[in-house]
Amino acid sequence: MSRLSYLLAAIIVLACANVCMADGNTEERDVTVFNKRDGICLAGTLSYPASGKPRAAIVLASGSGQQDRDETIMGHRPFRTIAEGLSSKGYAVLRMDDRGIGGSGGDFSKSTTDDFVTDISAAVCYLDSCLGGSVPVGVLGHSEGGTVAVKTAVTNGLCRFIVTLAGPAWSGDSIIMSQARAIATAMTGRWDNEASQRRLLDIVKSDMPGYMANAQLALEIGREYGEGATIPQVKEQIGNAAALMTSPWYRAMVRYNPEDDIRRVAVPWLALNGSKDLQVLPGNLETIRELNPKATTVELEGHNHMFQKCVTGLMQEYATLQGDISDETIDAIVSWLDRLD
Repeated sequence: MSRLSYLLAAIIVLACANVCMADGNTEERDVTVFNKRDGICLAGTLSYPASGKPRAAIVLASGSGQQDRDETIMGHRPFRTIAEGLSSKGYAVLRMDDRGIGGSGGDFSKSTTDDFVTDISAAVCYLDSCLGGSVPVGVLGHSEGGTVAVKTAVTNGLCRFIVTLAGPAWSGDSIIMSQARAIATAMTGRWDNEASQRRLLDIVKSDMPGYMANAQLALEIGREYGEGATIPQVKEQIGNAAALMTSPWYRAMVRYNPEDDIRRVAVPWLALNGSKDLQVLPGNLETIRELNPKATTVELEGHNHMFQKCVTGLMQEYATLQGDISDETIDAIVSWLDRLD
């Protein structure tokens, strides 16, 4: 064994030392996954059945934005609920802090979706190694994490299945346009910004250097505010928006079309979407079926983007709803996983 291998083994042993009982049926332990390509360590929690070999092992891939291992948002912890629900049914589940948050290293601000794929791929390899290749390892991704799951499935031969929760099937700019249109229409009954939104996305998609794109975006956004664009607080908001839209992650996301990768997924695939999702519209499931007929697609009636039962599907409703993720969602995942045996 090489010196590096000894070092990695030591990291794994130390990371796995903190073991606790999650409940009578499952255990949890803190683990560290090493992304060799980027030289960063990712901290996570591994949940697994207290007795017996797991039926399969699943890595969770979070949605857009910097997320902790529980994908905490608006007081909800959906990844913790998924991990507890699946591990209680006999599955091992690994959830990790994103780069640069919690116990994980790395610089999130300079990373793109492809970088996150290498993090999740490293976790797949880690689980396969820990389990000696004796059980299938797959990826469950939420929103942008669905893109990560698809990309992992076509680049990492150890990934044996994927589950996507509101995984985008349209190009990045189409996702943003459809999201903006759906939210505006749900809130006001109309959307008058189609042309201006398209102009912004065309700038982002262009080959224009970042500093030039930033200036063009700030000018375009400023036109929407009119004279209000000179107010210091508004000017700061415009600058922040332009900076986000010229970040490496945003420009890569807007330019990416998942069509080819979706066609290339050859492993079993469960794709779920909520019927009231206004961020990744349920019509994405139809596109997945068209591009990859072998995928199993399920639309959950009355569910939002966070897979909660909801009334409107609007983001401001998330915090007011009970529960982190619905029992129907967990049941749909477990039922499909059970049939993989």
